Amino acid sequence: MQLTETVKLYPNKYQTELIKATMTEYISTVNHLFFDAVNGRSITKMTTADVKVNLPSALCNQCIRDAKSIIRKYNKALRNSDTQVRLPVLKKMCCYINNQNFRINDDCIRFSVIINGKSKRISVKTKISKRQKSIFSSSKLGCCKRP
Repeated sequence: MQLTETVKLYPNKYQTELIKATMTEYISTVNHLFFDAVNGRSITKMTTADVKVNLPSALCNQCIRDAKSIIRKYNKALRNSDTQVRLPVLKKMCCYINNQNFRINDDCIRFSVIINGKSKRISVKTKISKRQKSIFSSSKLGCCKRP
C-alpha cells in the first residue's frame, strides 16, 4: 500500500522559481514520454539513463512510471471504447517527492532540485503535523507538493 500526503510549502522567491521549473520539467517529461509511446517508441524498459531531462534521477524515474501508468489507462480506454479517446495530457502543476529523495527536519522539508545542471537539496519551510511526521517516517510514501 502506498500512502500520499499533501504538505503546504512556504518557499522564498528563489525556491519558488526552482520548484516551478522542476514541476514544469516534470509535466513536460511525462507528456513527452507518453506521446513517444503513442507514436510507437517502447518505454517499457526505459531507465533514467535513457531520458535526458533536467530533473533529479528519482523524479525522472517517477516520470517514467507515470508515463507507463497513463499509457496503460489510455490503452485500456481504447480497448473498451467504440468512439475516439482523447489523448491525456498533464497540465496541473504538481510534483512528487517520494521517500527516496526527501528529508524532514522540525519545520523544513529538504528535497533535490537541479541548480546549474547539478542535483542539489534545498530546504523549504513547511508545516507538518505529528501525524504526518509519523507517516513520512514509514517506508512506502509518495508526497505531493504544490507551491
